[in-house]
Parts: sequence; C-alpha cells; structure tokens
Amino acid sequence: MPVSIIKETIELDTVTLDSDGNGFIQKRINLEQGFQHVLRQVDVFEDAIPFLRGAAGDEQANYEIIVSPYPQIPTNMFYRENVPVQLNRYPCAGDDSVLFKANVRLRSLLHSEIRQFPSEQIAARNLSLFYTDHLYINIHFMGIENLDYGNIALSFMMVLENKKVNSLTHSIGVLAESHDAMCAQLMSNGHMMTINQLKGNVFPMWRYGGIRPEHTLTPIAANAYFLPINTRDAESMTTTPGIRQAVADARSMSPFDSAFGDKRPDWLKDHLNSGIVSGAVRDQWPPIKHADNGNVRML
Repeated sequence: MPVSIIKETIELDTVTLDSDGNGFIQKRINLEQGFQHVLRQVDVFEDAIPFLRGAAGDEQANYEIIVSPYPQIPTNMFYRENVPVQLNRYPCAGDDSVLFKANVRLRSLLHSEIRQFPSEQIAARNLSLFYTDHLYINIHFMGIENLDYGNIALSFMMVLENKKVNSLTHSIGVLAESHDAMCAQLMSNGHMMTINQLKGNVFPMWRYGGIRPEHTLTPIAANAYFLPINTRDAESMTTTPGIRQAVADARSMSPFDSAFGDKRPDWLKDHLNSGIVSGAVRDQWPPIKHADNGNVRML
C-alpha cells in the first residue's frame, strides 16, 4: 500500500485571545481524491518556547490540538470550570470526528507540557482511517481574555497509507465523516450507578453474598428444555409460550434469602436463541424454495 509522509508547520508571531479568552488556529492539508487513507503515525513537536506578553503573574494558557478530516467546531462545554474559566473546548479525543488530539499546557520560560491521545506508543502505530480528501490541523488557545501569546512554532508529521477504493465506498465514507463532524454542543452520556444496583442487577443471585439455600428445578415441561434428562424416553412436549414463561421466570428477581422453589434460576436465560427471547424472527422461517414448475425444492 502506498505510503505518504506529510510534514507541516504552524508558526505565528502573535496569538491574541478574544474577549472570552479563546483563540482559534486552523490549517488545511489537501489529499488525493478517491482514496481510503489510514493515519498510521502522528507526531507533534514544539520548536520554540512560547512567550506570554502580559503580566508575569497572569495565568498560563492551555491549548488543544486536533487532527481531523473536517474542521473542529467548539462546543459549549468547559475545559476548566474554576477561575479563570476556560470554555468552548473541542470534542473529546474519543469522538469519531477526531483522529488525533493533544492537550498542551504552556509553562513560563520552558517548553510546554503535552498530553496526547492516542498515546505516543499507540500513535506510532495508529490505524485510524478516513476517506475525505483533506486533513485539518485545529488549535484552540484558552487563557486570559485579550492577552497576547507569541513565538508559537509547532511541527507536525503524519504518515498515511493510501488505498484506491471504488466511488461508492468513497462517497459513503465521506458522507459518514461529514455527519460525524457535526458535533454535539453539550454531551452527557454517562450512566450513574449505585453499589446496590451493581450488585443487584448484574448478579442478582449474589446480591448479598453467599449461595442460595437450594436450587430446586422441576424436570418437567418447560424446564426439560434446559436439562439433559429423559435421554432414553420420549421428550416431553411443551409450547413456545411455556418456554417463554420459563425464560421470563429466570429473568425475575427473588428475595435474597429465599430458595428458588419451582422458579428458574437466572442462569437458565443464558444461550437462548433470539426467537425465544424476543419472539419469532419472521413469520415463516426458513423460507420455502420453489422450482420453476412450482414444486417445493427445499424447506
């Protein structure tokens, strides 16, 4: 697979932050059309020590670097909530629109401290792929409003593997990436759990520790579906609703200090096919195949 090495720099004498303490820098890199690009390696290097053109006691700035197929849109989320507040950060590094992200902390009279995602070890063997015919380097400065930061010099190296793909694959890939680039302005996608929920919902049999006093299973009707019994006798018949009721019983909670009785323990619900859990997949399965004369060929 052909490999291309891209080297790029961003050099600015002055970066002036706006009234909200933000400054945005962007650079576009054009690529060949009709290819699937795999971003194999990424490296960022600070060539000079940035200079704060303000009071010596002013808070040093933070800034974000993102490499992405499309321009990054600032969100309404905080980078830092305590004073001085830093707002409008870029999306998280795990967002689908982000190929590489680094958070940088400026230090007085020293090179900046850089934290990156993926890490240096993974970024040296990255496998992020995209289809657009351009890359963007996005930088977001966050600091004290209306202050100037100078002597900004950054170097980038990106190694791409390029593979020619058909127009349909390329068009769908570009469409998906353009949709991913439409970031959410506010994100809240975690689910809060309590200790009791974790113990009770994941492992209800062991919610309070210890084993149940007995495991009583009736080896008749629907329960015979789960147990290797009656191997020499005719299999006892049951109905689909009966099996589904057994599954429903296996999914229900029982008091922690009580025996199962004739109910089914929760492990009976494992390894069931989807038709038993959620109903028939389709009305007639497998479908009947007909020959040209109308005879059934396969059932």
